Amino acid sequence: MRGGAKLALLVIGGVIVLGVVALFVWVLSGPESGVKMANEMDQYALDYLAKHHILNPDEKLICYYDVTLSMDASEAAILTDRRLLYHKAGRTTAMSLSDIADIEHHYESLIGDVIVARSAAGETMKIEIAPLNGGEVFYTTLMNSWKLAGGRNQSSP
Repeated sequence: MRGGAKLALLVIGGVIVLGVVALFVWVLSGPESGVKMANEMDQYALDYLAKHHILNPDEKLICYYDVTLSMDASEAAILTDRRLLYHKAGRTTAMSLSDIADIEHHYESLIGDVIVARSAAGETMKIEIAPLNGGEVFYTTLMNSWKLAGGRNQSSP
């Protein structure tokens, strides 16, 4: 291999390493990802929820998961004392906790926690929480809130 080709490979390798390091620093510089309880919420998420009027004035936020890598709140799973919501691409889908007929949960190794809620009217909402992001916390909190609202899995005794 000639000296020019070696130098070109070295430069390309250096650019790739710098890109990976820059991406790593960028990810670490933002808010920490994962499921957040109301007392752990980052200000960017609270501001987004308020600006886009996602919560009703009489609702209390219980649990929140920002799906995005950039942590910009543009896609999130949200649990309040009254509803389960999923916000994506400017649209919000919501189910009243008292209208939920069934909640299923399983874990997939590459996807993470998968939670599926079904309403009595047949509507379905799927929430995926990446591995190591607290999916079990979201699921447990959802189940507890649902039970308080009078819900019960059909498969439960």
